[in-house]
Amino acid sequence: MLTIIIGPSGVGKNSVIDVLMKRHPNLQYLKAVTTRVKRKGERDAYIHVSKEEFEKMIKEGVFFEYENVHADLMYGTRRSALEQIKLGAKNYIKDLDVNGAIKVQKYLGRENCKTVFLDAPNNVLYQRLKGRGESTEMIKVRMERYDMERKFKNKFDVCIENIDLDTTVRSIEKFVGDKNLE
Repeated sequence: MLTIIIGPSGVGKNSVIDVLMKRHPNLQYLKAVTTRVKRKGERDAYIHVSKEEFEKMIKEGVFFEYENVHADLMYGTRRSALEQIKLGAKNYIKDLDVNGAIKVQKYLGRENCKTVFLDAPNNVLYQRLKGRGESTEMIKVRMERYDMERKFKNKFDVCIENIDLDTTVRSIEKFVGDKNLE
């Protein structure tokens, strides 16, 4: 089973995933490939590559889906990673953009994939982006996607407002179910 966490930048996707993984130690993080530089203190959640290496991986057919999400920052989901989920030996969690989440959800089917859209008011999202050290220019780029992303939230299984981290995590646990988090 794969649980996908979706939502705008600054909504707390990685914070929610970190808490879920601490509370459910057998839950595995499904790593994506990105051209983004690793953030200070960030868990090892991505395979960081250059833009040239990413483009080479596209040509080689490594990705099931990939997206240019923010200002030439590329993110991709490897085909081999999705095949691991289909085998069903472990439960995984992953954050994805709306387009990638829709593609992966369709490919895996509802029996292998649960989707959670997180949201919060724009002023909260802005403060979180500022608090994690994003530049004013990057905050603007990330916020420009908010309306587009919210148009898709009805495509996902559940939408949760992430104001209080513990409340959000408990809501996700209840929705996904213990057997899908262990």
